[in-house]
Amino acid sequence: MKWYDVFSNFYDNSLEKLYFSSRKRAIELLDLRDHLTVMDLACGTGANFTHILPANNTIMLYGTDYSPGMLNKAQNLIKKNQWDNVKLFQADARTLSTESIEKYIGKKIKFDGILCVLGLSVVPQWEIVLDNLIELLNDNGKIVIVDVYAEKRTFHKWLIEKIAKSTEKFGKHWKLKQRIFIRNICP
Repeated sequence: MKWYDVFSNFYDNSLEKLYFSSRKRAIELLDLRDHLTVMDLACGTGANFTHILPANNTIMLYGTDYSPGMLNKAQNLIKKNQWDNVKLFQADARTLSTESIEKYIGKKIKFDGILCVLGLSVVPQWEIVLDNLIELLNDNGKIVIVDVYAEKRTFHKWLIEKIAKSTEKFGKHWKLKQRIFIRNICP
């Protein structure tokens, strides 16, 4: 996962155009009402922040990622926009729990919404991560996941590696399918 630190240097310029509409739709599905607490899992460079906060700036937003390089870019975005309602922490998504989050942010919380865009498919043992996320939700909380896949997993891995190693524009050459899922968690 170290290559995400390198990838962070050109991630936004190479991918944002491809996923802009998917990010926007994901935020709509979160139904961001006033004063909700939201986690952006695998927040990367903070690309989702620019969709979440204009939708409702009363949101308390927590971004987490495994890559220090990605989080550094996200922190620069937060500083540039002077957002005081966004907090970041570095974590392995497979180990997230109410206890670990309390350790990272200094208080015990659960989330009204959890967003994961382009992150779940690159996390080993994603099933464990999804189980953990459900445990981190408040009653009636929502998880919105946006991810891409290629027809063959080996192609997907190859493509991601190529993206990480190259700054070339690539979107017009490969057809990636996008899916948006939402699951309401009810008591």
